[in-house]
Amino acid sequence: MSDDDILALAQSRGYTITGVTHQDIVNEFLDEQKLYYEFTQSELNTLTISEITDIASDRGYTITQTLKADIIAEFLTQQNS
Repeated sequence: MSDDDILALAQSRGYTITGVTHQDIVNEFLDEQKLYYEFTQSELNTLTISEITDIASDRGYTITQTLKADIIAEFLTQQNS
């Protein structure tokens, strides 16, 4: 995808992209998408606990559990509320 295509898609989704280089634009788009994307349990299972808690933090979720399965359940409850 060209930068213009990515920026147009980002704008259509309400994302804020300020990057100048292609890599910055792509990275910012992916970061914004993580904020809005609806993860499934199986997708979360492929991530590390750190990755899940980072995404949760970016979304303003509160994670109180320590076991991965419980963290995923807590994440999905907040995502779906």
